[in-house]
Amino acid sequence: MKQPTVLLLAALLVLSTSTHLNAAPSDKPVALTTVAIRVHHMAKMVTFYEEAFDAQFREVDTSGLRSQFGEVGGITLKLVPLRRSADFEGYPSHQLGFEVDDVEAVIAIAIRHGGRQEGSISRDGNRIHGSVRDPDGNTLEIYSRTDSSTTTE
Repeated sequence: MKQPTVLLLAALLVLSTSTHLNAAPSDKPVALTTVAIRVHHMAKMVTFYEEAFDAQFREVDTSGLRSQFGEVGGITLKLVPLRRSADFEGYPSHQLGFEVDDVEAVIAIAIRHGGRQEGSISRDGNRIHGSVRDPDGNTLEIYSRTDSSTTTE
């Protein structure tokens, strides 16, 4: 199976800087788990990633948008349709997702360095999810689990 160079480089970057993303020292490393791409031509994008990288996609409702999620090289690739171009003026259209020890601590670090929290923190069973904008305005999804013995989905 071919590995997408961009995703591989992003994963290597995260591994090399993982101590900066954890709010406190931990035995559990930070994991890059998702990359979201906003798309104009969903069918063509799904076909391209399936053929080029052997991804297998499934439809997922993301806040009313019919998105496609697929696995590529151990990372979930989220293809999310654009609504209207005016909705995204001045906003990046790609999004990384990290599993960390402490969602609230990562949000605090983002704010301390000029970022901001997006929406509220949600809890679903043992999974905690939050979103932040980094200092350049890129959106990051931040996940953690209340039970550290549970593995990443």
